[in-house]
Formats: sequence, structure tokens, C-alpha cells
Amino acid sequence: MTHLTSFLAGEEPDTAGRMIGDIWRKPETWLESRHDFIQWLFPLPEPSGANLDAPLLTPDDAARIAASVALRQALLTSTDTMMRLYGIRRVGDMFSRGEGFPGPFSDWLGPIDHNHLRFTRMLRCLALCGLGDTAQGLRGLLFNIAATEALGAWSTALRYWRDAGLAPPGWPVGA
Repeated sequence: MTHLTSFLAGEEPDTAGRMIGDIWRKPETWLESRHDFIQWLFPLPEPSGANLDAPLLTPDDAARIAASVALRQALLTSTDTMMRLYGIRRVGDMFSRGEGFPGPFSDWLGPIDHNHLRFTRMLRCLALCGLGDTAQGLRGLLFNIAATEALGAWSTALRYWRDAGLAPPGWPVGA
């Protein structure tokens, strides 16, 4: 296992010394104010501009995650953790507005901000790691929210979200 998959499995901390379970239990204020953990919960093949210590998702890591019930469940638990922040509820692969929608920080309904990029990261990671149906469920809700409740111009975010599941150039087919 790599450092990334060991982190997702709850066996090793991230580079800041945090275990994944500790992050899952953080309050919404912490989740909103910190920008150096999301890259560990939802790794991507591209380097992060916000966290130079962020792991890079490799095709081997993505395949390992896709093949492991436990690692896919870790991604789903991370998804549920982030959905608390937005007042969104997940049941299986479907997402809906929860009782607390739009969450304690409704700013994300405004013009594009770091939360829209977080959604892009989540969608891309889920799709690349074998949870394409979950990514599609979240994408569907986000597009519905964009059409009915967005308080700003989301055209750039919609384009990112539409393309979030595309494999990077050079990735093996099916990876």
C-alpha cells in the first residue's frame, strides 16, 4: 500500500499528522476554514495549488481503491463528512437537500469559490476511483441546485463538474 491508500485505510496519518477518522469527526467550522485536508480525502492525479504536501492519485492507487470495499467506503464516509458542510444528504448513490440545506455556511450558493472547487475535486476523485454512480448522483444534485438556487454565475463550475470524471491523458483505459 502507498501512503495515500494507508491514510484512506486509517492506518497512517496525513503529512500534518491527522488520521482520516479524526478529520471525519471535525466540526463544520473546521472543515470550512481549513484547506489542507481535502486533498487527502479526495486525491487527484494533478498537484494541488493549495497543499504542496498533497498526495497524487496514481492509476495504481485508483485501481486499488476501486477494488477495495473498505477504501471505497472511506471515500463515501469522506463524502458524507463534506456533505454535512453543505446540508446535503446521501443515500446510496443519490443526493438530496438535507434538513440543514444549504448548511451552516450558505456562501457556497453565491459566486464560484473554493467550495465549488471542492465539489469538483470530490466528483473527479469519486469517478476515477470506481464510484462513478456516486459522482453522477452528486453531479445531478449540483446541477439542480445551480438551476434553482445559485446566487451567482456558476457556468465555470458547471463545466468543471461536467468534465470531472474524465481520466487524465496517459491513464490506462478503465483505470
